[in-house]
Parts: sequence; C-alpha cells; structure tokens
Amino acid sequence: MSNKLHSLANLVVGLLVLGCNQSSTLVESFDSGDETQPLVIIDRLDREVPVGPPVKRIVSLSPATTELLFALNLGDQVVGATKNCNYPQQALDIPRVGGGTIESISSETIVSLKPDLVLCKWDTHQPLLETLDRLKIPVCAIGAQSLEELYEESLWIGLLTDRDEEASGLVSEMKSRHEQLAKIVAKHEQDPPLRVFYEVWDEPLMTAAPNSFIGEMLSMAGLENILSDTSVRYPRISSETVVEGKPDLILAPTSHFENVEIDAFVSRPGWSSVPAVVNERIYLISGDEVSRCGPRLLDAWAEIILAAYPDAAEEISATSTKPEVSR
Repeated sequence: MSNKLHSLANLVVGLLVLGCNQSSTLVESFDSGDETQPLVIIDRLDREVPVGPPVKRIVSLSPATTELLFALNLGDQVVGATKNCNYPQQALDIPRVGGGTIESISSETIVSLKPDLVLCKWDTHQPLLETLDRLKIPVCAIGAQSLEELYEESLWIGLLTDRDEEASGLVSEMKSRHEQLAKIVAKHEQDPPLRVFYEVWDEPLMTAAPNSFIGEMLSMAGLENILSDTSVRYPRISSETVVEGKPDLILAPTSHFENVEIDAFVSRPGWSSVPAVVNERIYLISGDEVSRCGPRLLDAWAEIILAAYPDAAEEISATSTKPEVSR
C-alpha cells in the first residue's frame, strides 16, 4: 500500500461516477404586522440586539457565517468579510476587514462599510463587539457549535434578511441528508465502536473533544473519541495520550496536511504500535468543510463516515450534493 493517503473528499466525489456550545433562543420578538418594528434578538452571549428588518448590508467575521449567507442567497448583501472567507468563489470579491483574529480586524474598515448588521463570533470577538456597541453599529454574536445550532442560526438569519423560504429550504435539505447519513451509520457501525483520534494539529499536538462540533460528528458516525474527560473543545494533549488511547482510526484536516505520510506517524515515539498506524487507517478530511460549522459540514461528516466504514462507499456517494468529479 502506498504510504500516501489522499483526501477522502476526492473519494466521496469520485464515487459519483458509480452511481455549537452556547444555546439560546435567538429571536425574542417580531411583529410581522409592522415592518418598522425592530427584531429583538437574544444572541449567543445573551445580549439583546434590536435590528430593524430586513437587513441589507452585512459584515461577516467568520468563514462559516459567510458560507451560510451565500447558501441563503445573501451574497450580494455581504459588504465585508475576513481574509479567511474563501468560499464560494464569489466571496473572494468581498471587501476585507481583516483576518480571523480579533487583533487583525479593523473596526475603522467595518464602520466605513456602513453595515446594518455585523455578525461576529461569540467566543473570539467580544472586545470588538464592545467597540461596535459604543459606535452604535448593530452587532450580533453567533457561531454554531452543533448541527442544531446551525439549523437555528440559518432560520434566524433568514428571518432577519427576509429569506425565510430559503432558510427553511436549506434547513430541510440539511436535515434530510443528515437522516440519510444517520441511517447509513446505523447500518454499518460496529460494536464495540471504532476508537478515533482527530488530529487538529501536531506541534503542539491538539485534538477535537466530544463537546466540539467535530467531536459531535465523530460521535454521530458511531465512533468513540479517545478523549472524553475535558471541557476544552480543542485541547492540547500529550503524545502518550494517543498511544494509550489506541485509536483504530486517525483523522486530520487537509489544512493540516496535503498528504498523510504514514512513515511520519510511525516515527513518533510509541506510535508504531497504535492500531490506526499499524493498519494504515489514517485519513484526511476536507479542511474547510470539517473546520467550519457551516452548510458544508455534512459533506465533512460523509467523509468521516467513509473513513470509518469503507464498505458504505456507494451508499454515501448517493447522498452527495457535490456536482463535480475529481481525484
């Protein structure tokens, strides 16, 4: 077997030739009889955010949010985004307000874009949120950490922007595919379950805990995370933890590796005896898709399921929404 294993995304698509942590109710009130009345939103930080519907000019401060806005046919209303907002292709034409970190984002640039609403991440952008509040710029803290929160935020943004039908359709489509994939998992999952290690990064060694949305996808795929005793979503861990955890499967994002070098894992102290390394069950999952709790998250879940259960390949490909074949 080759010591280079390619991204599972290519296999998922190629087979077509064969056949979030905080929880709140976001919309507090909405008077549908009077469009001049503002929505009052309870965001992920439990802040009351009045916004006059429908929103027309939006600044998005996370790639997942930008993808969601485009999925709701709101791309032409996104007037600002971060340097990391790279999907879909049209997103590359949006004016940039900085990178993804709080230090790199320019509040001056955001102000100059005259947004009706800024969508920021509840867990990383709080200082900026306070600045925008002082400047009287409507800002809402979001950032789904689970599929259910993603569905919720989709419907909420649809309501804010007069895209109710699009939002309901998107959520219905995602839920339908979710159900299809869940049936495949139920048919193929093993007892005892396969043990999995998800490598977010190698230096320092980091993983995805069960309370992250990546951890949720691993669990939904019928896999047992080797890490279960932490409240940190993406903790640093020791190499010994992986060796002691004896994962049957190792997954990593393509943003971490271009290809998996089996020899590189074998050379790590103690890892030559890890079942996933011995059996060469180390796979790459599409980095942007698996790392963003956005509309493409189910594509990443399909890749995870394929890594765990190769025999389910044709069933998984039948659920794919990707239009092109590439290897």
